Amino acid sequence: ANQGLLMCWGGFTRSVLLESRHAHFSIRLWDSKDLLEAIYRNYERLPAEIQAELPLKQVWMLVSEEPEV
Repeated sequence: ANQGLLMCWGGFTRSVLLESRHAHFSIRLWDSKDLLEAIYRNYERLPAEIQAELPLKQVWMLVSEEPEV
C-alpha cells in the first residue's frame, strides 16, 4: 500500500503530526471530529447493514436569528 489512514479518538501529539509529514507513504490522520464529519457526510450511502449497526436520525431545528446590536 502507498497510503494509509490512522484514526485516534483523542487526537494526535505534535510529534506524531510532524512525523506523519515525513512518512514514506501518504498517510492521513483523523481525529474524532474528522471521523464524525465523514460519517455524517456519507451516512445515506452506507449499506443498510452498517446503518443498522450505527442508527442515526437526522433532526432539523429552527435557528432564530440573533438581533443586530
